[in-house]
Amino acid sequence: MPRKVDHDQRRRHIVEALLRIAGTQGLDAVSLREVAHEAGVSMGAVQHYFATKDEMLLFALEHWLSLGVHERFTERVRRRLACEATGEPAAVLRAVAAEYLPHDEPSRSDVLVAIAFLSRAAVEPALAAALKPAFDGFVDTLCTLLRNVEGSTDAPAEARRLAALLDGLRLPVLIGALSHEDALAVVERHLSQLPTGHPQA
Repeated sequence: MPRKVDHDQRRRHIVEALLRIAGTQGLDAVSLREVAHEAGVSMGAVQHYFATKDEMLLFALEHWLSLGVHERFTERVRRRLACEATGEPAAVLRAVAAEYLPHDEPSRSDVLVAIAFLSRAAVEPALAAALKPAFDGFVDTLCTLLRNVEGSTDAPAEARRLAALLDGLRLPVLIGALSHEDALAVVERHLSQLPTGHPQA
C-alpha cells in the first residue's frame, strides 16, 4: 500500500531549505532550483507545492515567524537570564536587547533572514503584511517590560523608540561595523536616559 504523503510536512521541509539558504547567502541566492537542491527533492516537487518563488517566499516567512524564530529567540533569552541568575524586569529587557542583536551563528542567521525579508517586503505588500504583526508584537513585548522598569513614564512611546534603536543597530553589528558589546553600550546609555517617573500600571 503506498505511503500517504504528508503535504504540510513536505511544504515545511522545502521552505526550511529555503530559510537555510537565506540565512547564509540571503534571498538573492534563493531560486526554485537551489531550494530543490538544498531540500534534496526534484524541481518538480518544489513546483508542485509552490507555483512561484513569491508564493514560496511568503509561505517561508509565515513559517519562520510562526514556528521558528520566536521559539529560538525566547530560548536564547531564557539561557542568558539563567546565566545571570535573575529575572528582574531590567535584566529581562537587557537580555532581550542582547539577543535581538547578532552575536553568534544562530542569531546571525536569524538576523540575516529578517533583514533579507524586510528588504523584499519594501516592494512586496504580501510580505510586508506578514511582517507587520511580528513588529507590533515585538513593540508590545518591549512595552510590557518597560512598564515594569522604574523610570519609564510613557511605555508605548519608549517601546517604539527602543525597537527603532535595536533595528538600527542590527545591520551595523551584522556587517562588523559595530561590535555586539559596543551596540549594547548604546542600548545601555539609551535605557539610562529614559524619562524619570513611576512605572505604569
